[in-house]
Amino acid sequence: MKAEQKILPDAVSLIEAATEEFVTKARSAIAKRGIFHVALAGGSTPKGLYQKLATSPYVEQVDWSRVHLFFGDERCVLPTHDDSNFKMAREAMIDHIPIPQENVHRMPTEDGAASDVAVSYARTMKEILLGQPLDLVLLGLGPDGHIASLFPGTDALDATETLTTSVYVEKFESWRVTMTYPVINAARQVIVFIAGEAKAAIVKDITTDAVQGLPVQRLAPQAEYYWYMDAAAAGQ
Repeated sequence: MKAEQKILPDAVSLIEAATEEFVTKARSAIAKRGIFHVALAGGSTPKGLYQKLATSPYVEQVDWSRVHLFFGDERCVLPTHDDSNFKMAREAMIDHIPIPQENVHRMPTEDGAASDVAVSYARTMKEILLGQPLDLVLLGLGPDGHIASLFPGTDALDATETLTTSVYVEKFESWRVTMTYPVINAARQVIVFIAGEAKAAIVKDITTDAVQGLPVQRLAPQAEYYWYMDAAAAGQ
């Protein structure tokens, strides 16, 4: 399934549009099912979204007591480390919204081996989701075509029997934990954020099929699937 492309003039308008979409989906899910489950992403553009959500009028438009935050992936670092996706999301948004702390489900990547963390996080997801799909999965796009921590050439790309898996990313010499394709593809909505001129080349390669087999090209969401891009990223 091809993504529907939403091209905004600049990063500021991209974040505003994404924030409005987040609020709309949260309110709709809460109205229909009484709860909103979302998987957060790392990266500068998602950070801008989180910061925006924590400000008026958006923060007042969501019943945060009915929101559960998950993380699409995490580096195996302490939650206080500058490389932690959780730390970024906490500082940008979580500390500034009225969400119960028990509704924030971070990947406890300081608790032993990455493989053990993946197993425990999958257990947490099953306990919270009760067989329901995530309502929204937010993703960034790396210059090598990776999404979450699904990197080219890693075993994580073929993990289909589990909700999460551990992955060693050789170029960063680090372990990570990531959600797998079945979880992402089952979500009610998937949004990939792509911003900045540095992403223009990879966007061109993907959209013209100049390159095949990139992790992002293996996304096949069963429901709504969007690329939110600024004009710089879509420039080529």
